[in-house]
Amino acid sequence: MSDDYSQFEQRKQDHIDLALMPANQTGELNPFDHVSLMHDALPDFNFHDLDIKSTRFGKTVATPFIVSSMTAGHRDAANINRHLMAAATQCGWAMGVGSQRRELTDHSASAEWQPLRTEFPNVSLFSNVGIAQLITTQHDAIRRLVDVIQADGLIIHCNPLQECIQPEGTPSFKGCWHALADLVKHISVPVIVKETGCGFSEATLQRLNDIGIAAIDVSGLGGTHWGRIEGHRAANQSMQQRASQTFRNWGIDTVSSVIQASALNGSAEIWGSGGVRHGLDAAKLIALGTSTVGFAKPLLQAALISIEDVVAEMNTIEYELKVAMFCTGSRALHDLKNALCV
Repeated sequence: MSDDYSQFEQRKQDHIDLALMPANQTGELNPFDHVSLMHDALPDFNFHDLDIKSTRFGKTVATPFIVSSMTAGHRDAANINRHLMAAATQCGWAMGVGSQRRELTDHSASAEWQPLRTEFPNVSLFSNVGIAQLITTQHDAIRRLVDVIQADGLIIHCNPLQECIQPEGTPSFKGCWHALADLVKHISVPVIVKETGCGFSEATLQRLNDIGIAAIDVSGLGGTHWGRIEGHRAANQSMQQRASQTFRNWGIDTVSSVIQASALNGSAEIWGSGGVRHGLDAAKLIALGTSTVGFAKPLLQAALISIEDVVAEMNTIEYELKVAMFCTGSRALHDLKNALCV
């Protein structure tokens, strides 16, 4: 990676602006509308008796929700992440941090997280670095990323399409499987492997289970599409810009990825993200077998405004999940599996 951090910061700022553009969303392909839950006209309990506690790595957590990894390393990131962390603390959500790639070469970059961690010591955070960086980085450096934010786990994100089309991309994935298997053996926190909007095939899901990955965040097609985003950043009439249109709908959708992951009956937890719009979508993913559900774009829009807006969005998502549970007679999250229409 170049040490030109001004270029890095501009790229991250571009990503924020472009992620909010409707043209970079694949919502027209959203598969959640093809999943149905069975209505129950006579749920034999009260709405306030609903229980949305879930489990994560053997521990009971207040909600099944996580703020999906979004941004870090640019001038607006600290304010956005402060809003997200404050709201996550209030609502009991976990949070994946933005890519910590810059911290691997710029040790001062960790200063972005240290005051936030001091201010919000109780939020469950997950570190985050790309697979291309993992391949070329010593375990001690990876551990520092985890330690600086006192993370409860480490997310390794996979983004082959984005790296191919990104003007400054690093599509150097040779050795990725060895690096992942080795990491699992030598790091003390759970390792989560996450796509960035293109999902996972059955074969890849099986292999991740086989090497002992603790959780797989499918992050499938249906929301923000990073191929489209990088096409906007590519030079006009370049190969990358044309490819971004060719591959504008590339990927395996979130629902299909979750169904395939659940069918494996593997040991890895299944996390669902990618185009999750509201609490009803979350209920459908939980019914299909996920234990943690991630939200990104709806929370990013709110985080650009205020903590209160993020809290309001989180509260609405939780309320919608509870409505889905009440109207399917599901008193606890695991009951939603019985409400799935097949």
